[in-house]
Amino acid sequence: MHRRTLFLLAVLFVLTAFPLAAQPRTGWVRVELPGSASYLWRYLPPSLDLSQPVPSVLFLHGSGGVPENYRAFVSGAADRAGQVVILPKSSTNLGWGNAQDERIVKESLAAVRSEIQLDPRKVAIGGHSAGGAWSYQLAYTTRSGYSAVFSMAAPYLEVDSLADPSYRTPIRMYYGTEDPNYLTAYPRLKTQWDRLGVPWEEEVLPGYDHNRLPTGAVAKGFLFLAGKTHPVGIDGGTAGICIPGPTVLCLGGGRFQVEVTWKDFQGNAGRGTVVSQALGASDDSGLFWFFTPDNWELLVKVLDGCAVNGRHWVFAAGTTTVEHTLKVTDTATGEVAVWTNPPGRASPAITDTQALGGCP
Repeated sequence: MHRRTLFLLAVLFVLTAFPLAAQPRTGWVRVELPGSASYLWRYLPPSLDLSQPVPSVLFLHGSGGVPENYRAFVSGAADRAGQVVILPKSSTNLGWGNAQDERIVKESLAAVRSEIQLDPRKVAIGGHSAGGAWSYQLAYTTRSGYSAVFSMAAPYLEVDSLADPSYRTPIRMYYGTEDPNYLTAYPRLKTQWDRLGVPWEEEVLPGYDHNRLPTGAVAKGFLFLAGKTHPVGIDGGTAGICIPGPTVLCLGGGRFQVEVTWKDFQGNAGRGTVVSQALGASDDSGLFWFFTPDNWELLVKVLDGCAVNGRHWVFAAGTTTVEHTLKVTDTATGEVAVWTNPPGRASPAITDTQALGGCP
C-alpha cells in the first residue's frame, strides 16, 4: 500500500480512537446541585472563545424570586460583555445569607468550573435586591477573591471592615428613583463605601421602581464587571466543597470526599458506587457497592475528633475479600488518606484516629 495512504489511514485511526472532547453547550443550561439540594442556570454566550480562561458573573436573585426570572435580561448583557453567567437558586425564599447559601455558591462555581475554564481573576458577583446585598457582603466580609460587585436595588447591610484590605473590590450600584431602597439604603451605602475606601460608581434612573430593571442598566453593569481584574483571584469554588456523584461520597457537611476503587479476582476493575442517601446514610457515614446495588461492600465514616486529639478520624468496615483502595480527601486542606486491602484478604476494620488534620 502507498505510504501516503498508510499515513492517512493512521491519522483516521487516531481521530476515531480518541474523539475530541465534547464542548459545553452554549446558551442556557440547567445544572443540578446535589450537594446543596439546589440548582443553577448557566449561560454561555455562543461567541465566547473557550480556548482561554473566560470571565464569569455569579448573579443572585432577589427575595421571593427564582433564577428563571432573570434569564431574559442578563443573557444580552453577557453576550455584550463576553461573560459566563451563573444564576443559582437560594436555599429558601427569604433571600440569601445562611450557611446553606454559602454552600450553594461554592458548589455553583465548582460545577460550572468543571465544564468551562473560568478565569479565576475575573469572577465577579452581583445580584438584585437581597441578592445584591448579599453579593457585596460576600465580596467584603470574606476573603473571596471576587473581582467586582454589581448590585441592583439592594437594601443596606452593614460592613464593618474589609476581610481583605489588600484589594478593595470596586462596586457599581443601580437604583430607580421610585425604589424605596433608593431613599433609604443608597445614601447609607455611599457613606459606607467611602468609609471603607471602596471604589464605587452609580446609575440612578428616574421613574423605575424596585422590580423594574432596565436592560441597559444591566448591560452597563456587566461591562463594569468585565473591566475589573483581581490580582490573585478566586479559588473557583472548589476549596472546602465536595461535589457528590455516583462514585463520590461527601461527608462532614461536604468537606470530605470519599472514593473507592476495586479489582476482582479475574482482573476486572471499577469504582465503588455510593448507596443512595435515601437508604439511611448520614452526614458522617455512607455505604458503597461494587457489583450489584443490593450487595453492599463497604461502610465508611469520617468523624470530627478535633476536640479529643486535634484530628479527623476515619472508620471503615468491609465485607469483602476483593482488592480495593479507600481514599478520603479533605477538600479544605487538600490532605489525602489512603488505605488498600490486598486481594484474598478479608477486609479488616479501619479505626484510624490520626487520619486527617485540618482542625482549627
